[in-house]
Amino acid sequence: MERYRGFVLIPEEDLSWQVRPERSPMHVLPFRAPACSIADVKALVDWRLARLGRDRRPKAELLPQTKGNGWRLAEMQDQQKTA
Repeated sequence: MERYRGFVLIPEEDLSWQVRPERSPMHVLPFRAPACSIADVKALVDWRLARLGRDRRPKAELLPQTKGNGWRLAEMQDQQKTA
């Protein structure tokens, strides 16, 4: 069992995952994830939260650019736009 961003991730015997919110009110209902890695389950939780507008992590474009690595952030964003 692992906790991630307000959810409990419970591995099942058939290699699938049961995902439940830790507490109420439930913004996302409990669900099952197919047989996949823990990283895939976490990405699925992130996607569901983002879809509901409940992803509170800062967006890369909203982060202040620092003198040391700000140019890298802008460079990576430019590469993603051209890809």
